[in-house]
Amino acid sequence: MIMLNIPMSICNLRCHYCYLAQRKQCYQGLQPEMKYNPQQVAQGLSQQRIGGPAFINICASGETLLTKNLDLYIHALLQEGHYLEVVTNLTITPMLDKILSLDPKLLAHLEFKCSFHYLELKQKNLLSTFADNAKKIWKAGASASIEMTPSDELIPYIDEVKEFSIKEFGALPQVTIARDDSDKRINYLTNLSLQDYDKIWRQFHSDFWEYKKTIFGVKQEGFCYAGKWSLYVNLADGTARQCYRSFPLGDIFRNPAKPLPDKPVGKCNLPHCYNGHALLTLGLIPDATTVRFGDIRNRIREDQTEWLQPELKAFFNGKLQDSNQPYTSSQEIKAKLRTLPLALARNIMILIRTVHMNKHN
Repeated sequence: MIMLNIPMSICNLRCHYCYLAQRKQCYQGLQPEMKYNPQQVAQGLSQQRIGGPAFINICASGETLLTKNLDLYIHALLQEGHYLEVVTNLTITPMLDKILSLDPKLLAHLEFKCSFHYLELKQKNLLSTFADNAKKIWKAGASASIEMTPSDELIPYIDEVKEFSIKEFGALPQVTIARDDSDKRINYLTNLSLQDYDKIWRQFHSDFWEYKKTIFGVKQEGFCYAGKWSLYVNLADGTARQCYRSFPLGDIFRNPAKPLPDKPVGKCNLPHCYNGHALLTLGLIPDATTVRFGDIRNRIREDQTEWLQPELKAFFNGKLQDSNQPYTSSQEIKAKLRTLPLALARNIMILIRTVHMNKHN
């Protein structure tokens, strides 16, 4: 599992609940300088180096499809035999058209996670663009999953959303959880009680919502293989981390002949696995759940067709533990000991930053 982050904050929408917008660097309007070309990235993430095909998520800090030459990177990774998920607000038609012009055999390995920002799309008269592009994806032989953020401001429009979704997508959108990324606890982003929040949004009968409720705010205690079975990689310069908020592991594209990092997280320090809908369902903590990623990304339309293509859905429903050997108890202990220097370095940096901030306050 490879999470490719693009450090690009250009976006054509201004969603009120956007957790990226809570950060100071939001909306800089700068394209990243790519240190490595598409072929070098594909070489750095070759099946030979990884040990087989990977699930690769591609997401920018802004709108992903506004990234220059994104189609070339997607093409190179699909040619390498990987399965890709591209996160997008689905309004950038020119780049989408470039991607969908690829060989249909490659497109069968591609899914777009389409962020359905209903209020922004409605305000900017982009609802029809979003719906037309979703249909275009399915017609081209790729997959599209429609996902909606359940914000308090959207509640008065729920009936509209349902009617539009059934008409245009053949099913209701999957529903995620709005989170407050400025809160150290990474809490729910709602003014409602959790009981009322659930009562309102469970009417979408979303398996995504139902699973995410079970893990949101729940500390994960199992051994996490992020850093061994997965990496969080900056596409612009190749620098990798174990996961979203963990230890740096160096530039993985500079020397593609070198083995990938093998430094699992072990015990996670975060309050909860806020993206566990992917990380846990794909199996970074073995046996953490029987829920499968492809199932909660998919919907069956009223005509019994599905959002996800069969081959891609089957791959998304795999578990990392089925193709990677979990550690024995003694190996887990040794792995935790190996990461102690990284933990110490991180704690020292936190202490230095804290002292520096206190001096200036």
